[in-house]
Amino acid sequence: MPLLFIVLGCAVFAQDNFKIYYKDTPSGFKVLADNNEYAPVSAELNMKLTNLKSSNGNNKVYVIPAMTKEFELTNLTVVDRKKPLKFGFNTSYNFGDHNLSNYDKDYKYFLPFGKGETFWLTQGYNGNISHADEYALDFKMPIGTKIYAAREGVVTDIEESYSKRCTSPECAKQNNYITIYHDDGTFAEYTHIKKNGAEVNIGDRVEKGQFIGYSGDVGWATGPHLHFIVYQQKIKSMQTLKTRFLVDDGKRFIELQEKEQYTRNY
Repeated sequence: MPLLFIVLGCAVFAQDNFKIYYKDTPSGFKVLADNNEYAPVSAELNMKLTNLKSSNGNNKVYVIPAMTKEFELTNLTVVDRKKPLKFGFNTSYNFGDHNLSNYDKDYKYFLPFGKGETFWLTQGYNGNISHADEYALDFKMPIGTKIYAAREGVVTDIEESYSKRCTSPECAKQNNYITIYHDDGTFAEYTHIKKNGAEVNIGDRVEKGQFIGYSGDVGWATGPHLHFIVYQQKIKSMQTLKTRFLVDDGKRFIELQEKEQYTRNY
């Protein structure tokens, strides 16, 4: 029974920590995934089948839990053992739950800086400098300012190798950041941290208000600041989300406004 196996792969992030593969079974094949990331991974699997039937259909999105081995995507059963068969697949994948529809819209975020400190919000939602169609916040702060987690979660990604910045969008690819996965399936990214400025590691569980790193002046920027977003990750896109914060002594809970300054006294 001849088999031609074709892989047409398309990875959205590095393949080292995630893979899709197959194993033989008495009736055909089992398609499996290993996810060694600290967050779920969504994978879109489009298969090309000849003389094989998929138990889960085709052209589907699967969500593979964090730190999972041999997660079963589908079983492929041979239709007629006297005929040749072949299969291949084209896949795209990324962090997060592509199908996420509900998340905590009323979560009370901490301001991402230290107790007793005050900073200006120089650019807010849909800002005309670099926040077009994006719910993002820029806090103006000196290089080396301590950054604190606005919400609890697990560190899923860190980049801290860059040291330069410029004022053109091309520099966005050379940026430093810390990414944290929240319990409701959303992510937060703390961007423009200084070179070697992360004080946490991938896989760390961080608490709300925990010190995580130092701000910087790296990537696409016009000066030192912290860029903060919360988002839902799709396979091929990212949807930023509105957030509200505790301000002053922690009794007020508001959506932050551009060109205002905010104090954390809690």
